[in-house]
Amino acid sequence: MNKLRLATGLMLLALAMPTKVLAHAIETNYLLLLSKLEFQSTFSTGEPVQGAEVKVFAPNDMSQPWKTIITDEEGRFAFVPDPAILGNWEVEIKQEGHEDYWTVPVGSNGIKEDQISQEHQLDLHLAGFGKAGSCQLLTWAGIGAGAAGGLWFFRKRTLDRKGNG
Repeated sequence: MNKLRLATGLMLLALAMPTKVLAHAIETNYLLLLSKLEFQSTFSTGEPVQGAEVKVFAPNDMSQPWKTIITDEEGRFAFVPDPAILGNWEVEIKQEGHEDYWTVPVGSNGIKEDQISQEHQLDLHLAGFGKAGSCQLLTWAGIGAGAAGGLWFFRKRTLDRKGNG
């Protein structure tokens, strides 16, 4: 019985210990130079988001990327929307479970800089939703299954000792 209590205590202690969070949010800034829109993405640590896949979707076809770009070593990328395609252009930045989304409105006079907006204010990796959250869901499912198994084992041992097995 003492071994079981020790094991249970150690398991609870391990679960209660703070751990370093390895995930960090993507922070993206932009600059409009004439008709060219330049973005720079960094993690919240200041490290550039190098090699991220960027998909730009035109308002007339949101199912297929109008352009696919890879961020450079400084986390930068740029594009010039087709001025003939008016409406909200969507920019999707993704790297290893981290995502950032932007909307770029284009009107008859070009990019409406004052209306550029970030779609999601929360990094999906941290939120635990979408594809990135599946890993987090499995982790919590494993912890729950382990706890349930431990409780079942403890209950069974207690019942066996009382002769109610």
